[in-house]
Amino acid sequence: MDTLKLRQRIVRSMIRVGERTANMRKPEKYEYRKHMTAAFMDMLELCVEANHLRGSARERLQDRMDIKLDVLRSLVDTAVSPEDRLISPGLHDVWSKELNEIGRMLGGWKKSNE
Repeated sequence: MDTLKLRQRIVRSMIRVGERTANMRKPEKYEYRKHMTAAFMDMLELCVEANHLRGSARERLQDRMDIKLDVLRSLVDTAVSPEDRLISPGLHDVWSKELNEIGRMLGGWKKSNE
C-alpha cells in the first residue's frame, strides 16, 4: 500500500484537533490538544519510519501505530462521556469515523505486508 494516503489522513486529522477542541473548557482544551496532537505526531513518525523498513521491524512499528490509535479513540470516548461532556455526540461520531478510517487503512497496510 502506498502510505501517502495514510500519512495524509493522519496529518489532516492532526490539523483538525485545534478546531475540534476549540469549544472545550479551557483547562481540558489544552490538555486534550497536547495529548491528541502528540499521539497523531507519534503515529505520523511511526508511519514514515515503518515505510522505510521491512519484515518484523515494520510489523512492530505498525503495532505501535495501532496502540496510538487506541489512545486517540480512548481520548475521544472520554471527551464525550457524560461525566466530562467536552465534545458533542455529533463531533464524537465524526471523530470516531475518521479514526476508524485510519484504522482500516492501517489494517490494509498490515495485510498487504503478509
